Amino acid sequence: MAGSPNEDPEGSRITYVKGDLFACPKTDSLAHCISEDCRMGAGIAVLFKKKFGGVQELISQQKKSGEVAVLKRDGRYIYYLDWVWS
Repeated sequence: MAGSPNEDPEGSRITYVKGDLFACPKTDSLAHCISEDCRMGAGIAVLFKKKFGGVQELISQQKKSGEVAVLKRDGRYIYYLDWVWS
C-alpha cells in the first residue's frame, strides 16, 4: 500500500496509514459512514459505491441509525456505519 504504517506505541490493533485506502490488501476490511437512506452521493461514499456496488443489498438489510450494514466482496468485509447528521 502507498504510505507507511504508524504503529501505536501502546500496541493497539489499529494501524494508521496514509495513502490510497483502496490499495490496501484484499484481506483488510474497510469501513465508512453512510446515511440511513444509503444514497452515498458525496465524499468517499461515492468511491465505495462505485468500487463495491451493492446499494440494494445494503438497503435490504434495513439498518437504522447507529447500526452497521455489511457487504462481503472478494473475501473482504465492507462495513457501512449508518448514522444521521445532527
